[in-house]
Amino acid sequence: MTTPPRTGVAASPHVTSHSAMLGPAAQTAEVVAAGLGVDPARGLSAVEATERARTAGPNELAHVRRRGLPEIVLEAVREPFILVLAAAGMLAVLLGEVRDGLLILVALVPIVSADILTEYRGERALDALRAASAPVARVRRDGAAADVPAIGLVAGDIVLLKAGDVVPADVRLVVADRLVIDRSVLTGESVPEPAAVAPDAAGAPLGDIRALAQAGTSVVGGRGEGIVVAIGGATEVGRIAARLERLVRFMLYVALGLIAVVMALGFARGDALGKNVLAGISAAIAAIPEEPPVLVAVVLGLGAYRLLKRGVLVRRLNAEEVLGAVDLIITDKTGTLTRNRLAVADVVEAAGPVADPDRRRELLLLALRAEEDAWVQGSGVRPGSFTRALTDGLTEAGGDATLDPADLLEGEPVTDGRPISTTRSRRDGVVEELVVGAPEHVLGLAGEVAPAWLERLDEGTRAGQRLVALARRTGEAWEILALVAFADPLRDGISGALAETAAAGIQTVVVTGDHPATAAAIAGAAGLKFERVVTGPELAAWSDDQLRAELPNLHIVARSTPEQKERIVWIARAAGRIVAVTGDGVNDAPALNGADVAVAMGSGTAVAREAADLVLGDDSFLTLTYGLAEGRRLVDNIQKGLVFLVSTHVALLGYILLASLGGVTQPLLPIQILWMELFIDIAASVAFEREPSEPDLMRRPPRKSGKPLLPLSIFAKIGVSGGVSALAALWLAIGDPAGGDHSRWLAYTVLVCAQVVRAYANRSLRTPLHRMGQNGMLLGAALVAVGIQVLIPLVAPLADAFRASPLTLTEWGLVALIALAPALVAEVARTVRQSTWVA
Repeated sequence: MTTPPRTGVAASPHVTSHSAMLGPAAQTAEVVAAGLGVDPARGLSAVEATERARTAGPNELAHVRRRGLPEIVLEAVREPFILVLAAAGMLAVLLGEVRDGLLILVALVPIVSADILTEYRGERALDALRAASAPVARVRRDGAAADVPAIGLVAGDIVLLKAGDVVPADVRLVVADRLVIDRSVLTGESVPEPAAVAPDAAGAPLGDIRALAQAGTSVVGGRGEGIVVAIGGATEVGRIAARLERLVRFMLYVALGLIAVVMALGFARGDALGKNVLAGISAAIAAIPEEPPVLVAVVLGLGAYRLLKRGVLVRRLNAEEVLGAVDLIITDKTGTLTRNRLAVADVVEAAGPVADPDRRRELLLLALRAEEDAWVQGSGVRPGSFTRALTDGLTEAGGDATLDPADLLEGEPVTDGRPISTTRSRRDGVVEELVVGAPEHVLGLAGEVAPAWLERLDEGTRAGQRLVALARRTGEAWEILALVAFADPLRDGISGALAETAAAGIQTVVVTGDHPATAAAIAGAAGLKFERVVTGPELAAWSDDQLRAELPNLHIVARSTPEQKERIVWIARAAGRIVAVTGDGVNDAPALNGADVAVAMGSGTAVAREAADLVLGDDSFLTLTYGLAEGRRLVDNIQKGLVFLVSTHVALLGYILLASLGGVTQPLLPIQILWMELFIDIAASVAFEREPSEPDLMRRPPRKSGKPLLPLSIFAKIGVSGGVSALAALWLAIGDPAGGDHSRWLAYTVLVCAQVVRAYANRSLRTPLHRMGQNGMLLGAALVAVGIQVLIPLVAPLADAFRASPLTLTEWGLVALIALAPALVAEVARTVRQSTWVA
C-alpha cells in the first residue's frame, strides 16, 4: 500500500522514509548543505524560502484549517438536536399536523442562526489565539539573523539554536558550541545529551544520533546552528504523533427515547398519532439540555480572547477554570515583580563607588569581556540580560562595546552549578583571564578577601541591588577588581497586586536565586508580608513533612535551585493546594509541568512556553493577577449560566410531565418551547459571557479543589426554583376557567416570564442584585423576550402559530406575581441572611 504524500514534507531526497531520515545525520554537514543548495554562512534568500514554502507546504504536524462560514453553517445544521427537530417537523407534516410541523421547521432558522453566530465569533477568537501562540524560529536568511514563524520554515533554512529553544524542525547541525539537547520526547531518556557536528554511523538508532536535532526536542545548554532537513509530517515526531479519536455523541438516541416515552403515555390516554408526535417533540425539546457545552465553550473561548487582548495567552482553555481555584502562587522575582530591565547602577571598588569616568569605563569593559555570551553576538544569538546591561552601561559611559571574536581564546558560560562566566582572551598582546558572576564564588577565587569587599557586598545587598564581582588573572593569582551593581526596579502597581491576591486568600511564595538580603529588600519594597527568608540550603535540609508544615508561612525562598522549586510544587499539591507557577527558563519546565496552572513569561524560553497553560505577554505579576480575577469571573459566569439552563429545563419538563399526568393534552406546543429555546441560546451564548465581576470577587477565598460547579446543595435549590414555576403554571392551566388554548398560553407565559426574571435574578447566587453592576446585554434580552410575549397574541399570524390570546390585566398581574416572587425572596435571603440562593 502506497502512503500518500503529506503536507509539510521537505523538498529533499533525504526525507522519503524512516531509514532515509537518518541519511543527513550520517553525511557530513557540507554534503547536506550542498544537497539542499544552501550556504550555511548566508542561509537561503527570501525569494528561495518563499518558493520552497510554496512547494513543501507549512511546517506543522496537522494543518489547522480555518473554518469558513459555509462550513460553520453545515456543522450547525448537522447538530443532533437540530436533526431531531427537523425530522420531527417533517414527520408531523406527514401525519397531518401540517401547520405545527411547518412551524417547527421555520423556528429552526433563528435557532440555527444563533448557533452560527456563536460559532463564528468563537472561530474568530480561536484564530487570534492560534496566531498569538504560533512558535517562532530564529534563522539566517540573506546573511542576516531574523525571527520568522516556525510554520514557515523550509528545507535548507539555517536555524540558530540557543538554550531554552524548542527545536522547530529536524535540523542537521553545522555548529555545536557546547550544545546539549533533551531528546526525552522521542527517546524517553531523561538525561540531556551533547550534540555533535561529526556524522553519525550509518543506520545508527535514534537514541545514538548526535548530529541531528529533531523537531520538538529542547535545547538545554550551549548554542548551535543547523540546516533544516525535514518539516511537518516528515519529521521524526511527525511520524510517531498519535491521532485523537472523535468523541461519540449520544444526544440523538436520548431524544428518540424521550419521544417514545411521551408518545406511549399519549397512546395510553387515547390521543391521536399526530398529537402524540407533537407532544413527544415538546418533551424532547424540554428535556435535552444541549446548551451547557455551548455555554462552557463560549465563556471559555471568548474569555480567552479577552485575556489575549490584555496580554495573557491561554494555551489550554481548561486552565481558565482552574485559575478560579488557585490558592498558591509560586513566582519568580525577576521580570515578574520587577521590570526585568537590568541597568548598571554603580561600579564599586574596595574603597567605594568609582567616580572617575575613565576607570568606570575600563572596569565595565573588563566585565563585558568576562561575559562569554558577549563574544558571540555577531552570530545572531541574542545576548543575555547582564551582557545587554553592561553594553548599554559602557556605551552610556562613552566607551566602545565592540569585541573582536578573534581575540577570544576560550570561554565558559554561566551554568546552574557554576554561577560565573569565565573568558580567556588576548588584549594588547597579553593573554588575560577574566571572571564575572556571583560575588561569593568570585571572591572565593582570590583566597583571603579584604574586609572592605565584604562591607561593599553587604551594602549592596541591603539596598536590594543585584551584584556581580569581577576578577582578573594574568599570572597565578586572581585579583578582585570591582563589584558591579545592577538595578531592576519594581513594576508599577505591584504592591496593589500582591495585596489583592492576599485579600483573595491566595498565598504568594517568591522563589529566587538571589541573595537573601536582596530578596528580602525587593519583597519588602513590593509589600509582600513575610516573617523570614528561607534559603535553598535550609529548605534542602527539611523533610517533606516539615516542608508541608512550614508551607503556609513560606513567602520567600532565596538562593534556591530549580529542583527545590519543583519540590515545593509537588508538596503543595500533595497537601491539596491549587498551585500556579511562573517561570521563564529551561529549568523552570519541571515545576511548570507539575503545577495546576503553568504560567510562562512571554520573554522566556520556548521550553517554558511549551510547558505553560498561560503565557504572560508582559511577564508581569499584575497581568497574572488580572488573569486570576478573570478566571474567577469566568467560573462564576459558567455557574450562573448552568443554574439558568438547568432550572429552565427543570421548569419546562416538570410542567410537561405534571400536566400530562394531570390529564392535560399536549401542555405545550413545540413552537412555544422553541421560542424559549431561542431566548435560552442567546442568553447562554452572549449575555452570561459578558456578565461583569461580582463586587467581592477578589475578597473571597478560592473555590475548593474538586468542588463541582453545581454542588448538590445548589441542585436542590434549582429543583425547588424550577418546580415552583412548574407547579404555578400547572395551577393556572388547570384552574383557568377559559380552558383550552388560552389556559395553555397563560401557563406558558408564566414559564417564559419566570425564566426571564430568573435569568436576571440569578446574576449572582450570593450578592443582592442592588449591589451588582449592570449587564445591559442580559437586561436587553429579557425586556425583548417579555415584549415579544406581549405582542404575540396581538399579531394575527403569530397568534395563530402560537395559539395565543391576549391576557387580561388580572392575568398579567398573576404572571408578574409568580415570576417576581422567587426573585424577591432570593433578594431578601441574600441581603439579610447573606447566603447562597437560587431565585
